[in-house]
Amino acid sequence: MKHTDSISSIQLAVIIASTIIGVSLLVLPRFIAAEVGEAAILASIVGILISLISVIAITLLARKFREHTIFGCNQLLLGKYFGNLFNYMIVIVFIVIMGLEVRQFAEVLATGLLPNTPIEISIFIMIIICALVGYSNVSTFAYIHFFYLPFLLIPMFFFLFALEDIETYHLLPILGHNLSVKQFLSGAIIMTQVITNYFVIAMLIPYIKDYENCVKHGIWGFFLGALAILYCIVVSLGVFGAKELQEMYWPILSLSRIIQIPGEVLSRIDAIILITWIFAVFTTLLSYYFVIVRGTAELFRTDKYSFITVLMIPVIFVFALIPNNVYEIYEYASKITYVSLFLFIILPVCLLVIGHFRKRTGVQ
Repeated sequence: MKHTDSISSIQLAVIIASTIIGVSLLVLPRFIAAEVGEAAILASIVGILISLISVIAITLLARKFREHTIFGCNQLLLGKYFGNLFNYMIVIVFIVIMGLEVRQFAEVLATGLLPNTPIEISIFIMIIICALVGYSNVSTFAYIHFFYLPFLLIPMFFFLFALEDIETYHLLPILGHNLSVKQFLSGAIIMTQVITNYFVIAMLIPYIKDYENCVKHGIWGFFLGALAILYCIVVSLGVFGAKELQEMYWPILSLSRIIQIPGEVLSRIDAIILITWIFAVFTTLLSYYFVIVRGTAELFRTDKYSFITVLMIPVIFVFALIPNNVYEIYEYASKITYVSLFLFIILPVCLLVIGHFRKRTGVQ
């Protein structure tokens, strides 16, 4: 298939960064602190390095198989049966994850900005906004990410005013208190689960113009998004401490409420953080929807992107309403993310190894 639009490797990096900074930002410090305590920073770094393996594998696949998305690579390297099996799994996992995360988004809005608005309304509006973008043009998708990235980094500036409230004893000991290797790795995996949503780039492989730079820029984009998340974890842990973080529902939102700007120029920092967080939610969910629509179209060999986009609205809406409360959201998310870790990290690495072996033995 001949593609009429394309993106640069720099746009690829921006897509990675803006997708990583997303829905789970507000609650992530609580989960990691609950698992590993003061070792949250080190565990997060290990989780970032684990996730980096997938970025490298996907971008190397992009250089090796330039005409295929991850769906095409699955069929080419694993055969039609097993390849399509994994392709269906990828679409289903993204539908479930998007449903859970748009529900989490609605729960936060009900707590902060829109307490009197039914969560069904917030869910439906966000899905509709994502559906209105259109997915027939990849370059438009990249431009949207490029436009919103500066807004996603605004909270990082405001958190500078919280640095003076950091207590160093909250960050020590860096290895935590009597943690087992299993506990430490569980905390690292939480970080890995949250930031592996950049898998959308595996659907952009045929559209990259400068393949020689896609690995380098992909790594830079990954570190931009991952370090922004790590920065929020460090600040919230340093200000509140591990025990207090575990008692908070939305630690980043609580952190924004105690920030004081010199001269009291701004009095509601939490409102600004919530607004920029909505942008972050939108770009992340947009990436999920892109994989769902384009992946479904590739599975059924069609270019009816508008029809698939409309068709998926009620499907995602239903999945978003399945959890009865926010606790069930995270319970379902913890289960589905273990499947996603296999699809988003192990599968690309296996494809890269198989592709190298087939090329070396002359089987193309």
